Amino acid sequence: VSQAAIAEAIVNVDDKTARALRQAAAQIRDFHERQKQQSWFTVREDGALVGSKVEPLESVGIYVPGGRALYPSSVLMNALPAAVAGVKRIVCVTPPTADGTLDPAILEACRISGVTEIYAVGGAQAIAALAYGTESIAPVAKITGPGNAYVAAAKKVVSGDVGIDMI
Repeated sequence: VSQAAIAEAIVNVDDKTARALRQAAAQIRDFHERQKQQSWFTVREDGALVGSKVEPLESVGIYVPGGRALYPSSVLMNALPAAVAGVKRIVCVTPPTADGTLDPAILEACRISGVTEIYAVGGAQAIAALAYGTESIAPVAKITGPGNAYVAAAKKVVSGDVGIDMI
């Protein structure tokens, strides 16, 4: 989805929805900031260096249901933890509505959450695109987000090749 199309659609988000998305985003971000783990290291008495190094994934793909079930909250709940963790590339796939457009509230939630790429594709094929890549979608390290039975089945199939949240 082009940046111009995203900017145009976001203008169509009503003020009440935009305020609710911003408030929810602030609360979700605050929650995940508090649970964020830090790397730590120490040198034992015997001279051994021990510890834990915490690093964000390079990329995450989030699936956001579309069609009759439009949930901008799915964007916030999947993209914000990745953003807080420091994931550099956050990709959203979501099916277009019947007229071929994307819901403006979903696009606004993407903007608020730091999503860097948005693709108008849904279903099992969107999961496959995130896992293995296409000519226009580079693969990601992990896929999260809810979906129908076909999306869940696709996540199960790709789970050995890419990380998933759950089936």
